[in-house]
Amino acid sequence: MLDKKTIIILFCGLAAVLGLVFWGLQEEKTPVDNPDAIVYYYGEGCPHCKVINEFLTQYNIADKFSFEKKEVWNNQTNAGELGRRAKVCGIQPEGMGVPFVYAAGKCFIGEPDVKKFFAEKANISLESAETQK
Repeated sequence: MLDKKTIIILFCGLAAVLGLVFWGLQEEKTPVDNPDAIVYYYGEGCPHCKVINEFLTQYNIADKFSFEKKEVWNNQTNAGELGRRAKVCGIQPEGMGVPFVYAAGKCFIGEPDVKKFFAEKANISLESAETQK
């Protein structure tokens, strides 16, 4: 028969394992905020993000439609959110990068795709935007 100390140790071990399983399941969930949100993820110091940021400013994109802007290289919370959103799109960690836009369940990665997304959403012709440089 098991003594009281062994039963307590087994119970605590089982509780710890169940707690870790529950915590792990919580981590696998998709982002908890608005799944219809448009979020632009960027890295401070990223040269491609700099091009996108200049594009956003030059064409006053924030005045044309609403989106969130989140830095991920220095903010672990935002980086974790980016990872979860990428997972929704079936993107593995090695395929993630910035600039990155998540919009209503779709992901856009890299300068050309992100710029094209913002241009289309703001009704800006990329061809005319490129000739104005």
